[in-house]
Amino acid sequence: MSLLPDEAEEVSVRRLDFLPIALSFLRKLRVAEIIDTAVPPPKPGPQSTLAQVLGLPLPPPPPSVGTCVEAMILNVLEGRVALCQMEDWLRGLAVDSLWGAEINPEQFTDDRLASALDALFKAGTETLYTEIVTQLLRVYAVECNRLHFDTTSLMTYGAHAVPENAAGPRAVPILSTLQDGNTADSLVQRSHLELLAARRMDPSNTTFIMDSKGCNAESLGLLRSVGFHLTTLMPQTFAQRQALIDQALQQPPETWMELARRPGETNEDPERVWRGRVLPCVMDLRWPDSDGEGTACQAQFRALVVHSSELSMAHEQAACERLDRKRQQLNRAISRLHKIEYACEADAQAAAARFIQEASVPGLQMHASVATETIAPSQPRRGRPRKDQQPPLRTVYRARLAVQDDLEAQQVESQRQGLFVLLTSRIVEDHYPASRILAEYQGQEVVEAGFRWIKSPGQVAPILLHTPARIEALGFLFTVTLLLYRLLQREIRRALSASEQTVPGPNRVPTRRPTTRSLMRLFHEVYLVRIQTDLGSRTRLVGWKPIHDQVLALLRLPPDLYRNPEKIRTPP
Repeated sequence: MSLLPDEAEEVSVRRLDFLPIALSFLRKLRVAEIIDTAVPPPKPGPQSTLAQVLGLPLPPPPPSVGTCVEAMILNVLEGRVALCQMEDWLRGLAVDSLWGAEINPEQFTDDRLASALDALFKAGTETLYTEIVTQLLRVYAVECNRLHFDTTSLMTYGAHAVPENAAGPRAVPILSTLQDGNTADSLVQRSHLELLAARRMDPSNTTFIMDSKGCNAESLGLLRSVGFHLTTLMPQTFAQRQALIDQALQQPPETWMELARRPGETNEDPERVWRGRVLPCVMDLRWPDSDGEGTACQAQFRALVVHSSELSMAHEQAACERLDRKRQQLNRAISRLHKIEYACEADAQAAAARFIQEASVPGLQMHASVATETIAPSQPRRGRPRKDQQPPLRTVYRARLAVQDDLEAQQVESQRQGLFVLLTSRIVEDHYPASRILAEYQGQEVVEAGFRWIKSPGQVAPILLHTPARIEALGFLFTVTLLLYRLLQREIRRALSASEQTVPGPNRVPTRRPTTRSLMRLFHEVYLVRIQTDLGSRTRLVGWKPIHDQVLALLRLPPDLYRNPEKIRTPP
């Protein structure tokens, strides 16, 4: 059966794909509404003299800043084309269904997008993002009892100067700032803590989770002064870390309490087990004061020393290869030592002892001995010696070293390779066990996964990045897009878990934990076909499947969202 009737005069095919769903979520968050409230609406374009004489109406105003932001967010979510190519990208979409008949792709010019970025900066990206997050917390009831913190770098291109006061299991970003790439991570962390404290979040039930860069006297002092609980990774450079590990290893890791147990990644891999010991720990702090210097003090914390079987196995092969290289280097040095002659046994013994002290290798043992050797000196002159000539003999001493494996030391070193130390202000007890502290820290990976996704788009268009204001505004767009990406993933996973349903995941394998990317892939090649004939205009939705109805129901969106453009344009 032919899709097109015989009387068809004009046919247009435009993509919808996943965009109506994403746009519905953006409108539940009131992103465009919040921005357009803060930014004055655009004025209609200037009218030519001829148009004034003919009495033609004023040209329509350009898209609002909120509409430009929605378009750029959808662009980033899809995989991103350069901003200077937005017009071409929008021409392939059903723009009138998404934003109304008064909006057309030709309005999204470089100048319009650049002025939208400038307007975002003037309105205050942090203020706008705070309002969006407030709406998120109200509509989707997102809990903030765990705050994961991390930083990443995103390279931009363009001739711009940095101003002196440059701005600053289903996770969604609730706070983001853009900093100069040379800003230390510790300074960024402290600025975020001050922003969170200023927003009067309840610190008593909130745990601030960060990597080892947050384990410093200033950040710890600021967290304690504000009242936030914290969990962080103690850096390997801390001498206190080594002391805590030594204390924990007084009992074998096999006897520590079990924190978590998970199957291996494949059927052949062994189970992954995490065990730990909780030890008291006193840390140096710098309590913030009015002069900005801070007051040095100390506070009581808990250290959770964790042994990971997975981490231990990952390091075991590398440790063996490293030890083999050390053994080869040591054997070459010993060969050179064996060639040295000493006049007495005491000198040879001293040389061997000195070598063992200077060239010791953890995991290897060296045993020394002294070999006595009688040698004849070389002829004092050329020619064959006389038959009756007896050459004088002399005795020399040589140091001899043998290398053996120190199995006990290697076992201890193997145990240390699988250890890490978490520092927490939480009191470890029945209602807040050590297993929860480990699980919360392991959730830090969701932040890093979000960074990996947001850094995947192509290079930023240089023409729009000539000012730091536009860079910060673009950073705001990336953060809102990441919020949308995580929110979509959170909602579909919660719905699937509650209803015990599945959707096709990678390789069409049913799953209850799809990513937003795999969800978007399900809607690939959903088109809106508009047929214009002498009898009127008709539209058809092409590529629609039962799985699409299932996803709309799971996300609590109207079942006719794709068939009724008003449902797309009207905020739910």
